[in-house]
Amino acid sequence: MDNRNEIPNVSGYTIASVLTQFLAFMFFFLAFTGFVNGSVIGGLILAVLGGLCEFLFIKMIKKILFWKKQEKEGISQTPEETVFADSLYRNDGESYETARRFYCEQHGKKAGDLTREDEDIIWQYTYGDFAYLFMWVIENGFYRPSKDYDEDMAVESKAEIAKIRKREALPTDFLNDGGFFMEDEVAKKARGFVKEYFESSFLNDVRAFAKDKLGKELYGFPFRWEDYDSFKPQIDEAYKKYQEKNSGAEK
Repeated sequence: MDNRNEIPNVSGYTIASVLTQFLAFMFFFLAFTGFVNGSVIGGLILAVLGGLCEFLFIKMIKKILFWKKQEKEGISQTPEETVFADSLYRNDGESYETARRFYCEQHGKKAGDLTREDEDIIWQYTYGDFAYLFMWVIENGFYRPSKDYDEDMAVESKAEIAKIRKREALPTDFLNDGGFFMEDEVAKKARGFVKEYFESSFLNDVRAFAKDKLGKELYGFPFRWEDYDSFKPQIDEAYKKYQEKNSGAEK
């Protein structure tokens, strides 16, 4: 069961943060004493330990403040009362074997001879069943961090999405961090369309595009910007038809 949105007992974290801060001060004091007594190496080691404790202290304080904010806003502390977002896309690697087979056939390689670079490309193949639609969501400004993400996860996801939108990273890089995408990561304005299109004709459209334009099978090609740009008009057209069919339904 996914308990990411459960609020833990804050008092325990408060005690831990106080102890961590105490350790940080102790290490810094011992480091200062070491420097004064001429023990440079010992002082540096103690200073690093103090820095690590201070870092942990700051992280805990941020978590505590975040959980306090959730409590103030009335978010339940019991997982039974928590409503989690549904997964729109989840690929734990079930298509990886197919992607690896296609890659090995294309490049004349055996599974045991694959390098780390080969594996990275194969994972791009693996997420070919969602990458174009995900990029369309990003490019049109429809991405939102899931409500199930904590504060740090939300900040990290926004930073990753910004890089992808500027085409400094690939959408498959984001998906490769867990292989899932939540429904509420799409803005309400486009959520209904993305869900309906993905669950109906999107895969068939990608499969036909790969065969007709790329001469490949689904899970048999990596994400490339030029391919996405060629396929994007199909998503735009599908969205236009959805809007016409559901005029006034989504705000």
